[in-house]
Amino acid sequence: MKLFACTLPLLAGFPSLMSAQVNLSLPKIQRPAVRATLGPISLVATLGGHGATVRAGTRSTGRTPVARTPRRAAAGASAARVLGTAESYLGQKYVYGGDIPGTGFDCSGFVQYVFGQHGLDLPRTSRQQAHAGRALPRRAATLQPGDLMLFSSKGRGVDHVAIYVGNNRILHSSAGAGGVVYDDLTTARGKWYLARHVASRRVL
Repeated sequence: MKLFACTLPLLAGFPSLMSAQVNLSLPKIQRPAVRATLGPISLVATLGGHGATVRAGTRSTGRTPVARTPRRAAAGASAARVLGTAESYLGQKYVYGGDIPGTGFDCSGFVQYVFGQHGLDLPRTSRQQAHAGRALPRRAATLQPGDLMLFSSKGRGVDHVAIYVGNNRILHSSAGAGGVVYDDLTTARGKWYLARHVASRRVL
């Protein structure tokens, strides 16, 4: 019992005592020991011929420390995940007002759904999405993967949105193509879109 008298005052000094795990070990051969776990701290008190010995150390959690990622690299990783999700819906049919897989997507429903899968809540319509995030120059050369390109196909305000994927390509749900497709902005079809490109936004 002298072991308790030595160790309990030490344990009482920790504010997390109520959640401590204490094990008393009294084997016949080994020295009696009290082991206590207080969060990341591990205490071991053993009773020997010269009294009680108390050792403290940190308890391993089994987790590997995670290095902090620079903001620019993190944004690139986010874009890669978003584009991976978007690509998985290639071939989904175009449906006006559609915003879920299986049923189909319109352009803004597709964009909203894809970004929503990664915790980014975008407005529902392309006209509303034209005000999301941060404004960018319209030039495709200034865009990064994951940026939004907005178009006015009839010259009466924004009515279409696509995700820029890099290398002069966009991924979108196109009524003319009948569903989710890639388009190359250097082709005749792509140049048609470029001629109607009115805004770009960065939302990642």
